[in-house]
Formats: sequence, structure tokens, C-alpha cells
Amino acid sequence: MAHEISVRFRQAVDIENCDLKITVKTDGEVFGTLTLSKGTIDWRPKKKWRGRSNEFRMTWEAFDRKIRS
Repeated sequence: MAHEISVRFRQAVDIENCDLKITVKTDGEVFGTLTLSKGTIDWRPKKKWRGRSNEFRMTWEAFDRKIRS
């Protein structure tokens, strides 16, 4: 399962009034979408679960704690 992620910037990009959305693909199909905003980092997988929200949202502080543990 090869994931495809492409983001290229020649300069710094400030995220102020709009979110940065990154589409992640695997084997040519959308695997999910990562959204970066000033307040949160969100992951929305393509696969939906019945009866459950399929979006995972964390504040940047919570993400920092999680990634360090």
C-alpha cells in the first residue's frame, strides 16, 4: 500500500483565514484528507463508519501531547 502525498511550496505559507487541506491517496484512490488550521488538525478518512463520526479532530496542544507519548 503506497501512499501518495504531494505538497510543494517555494515560500512559507501562513494559514490565517483558510485551512490547508491535504488529500492522501493510496493506490490512486483517496485514503483520507488531512486539514490543518490555526486551531486544530483534522483527519477525515475516506471510509465511513455507520453510526459514528469519521472525523478525528485535535487541538495542536493535544496533538503535541499525543505525538510525544
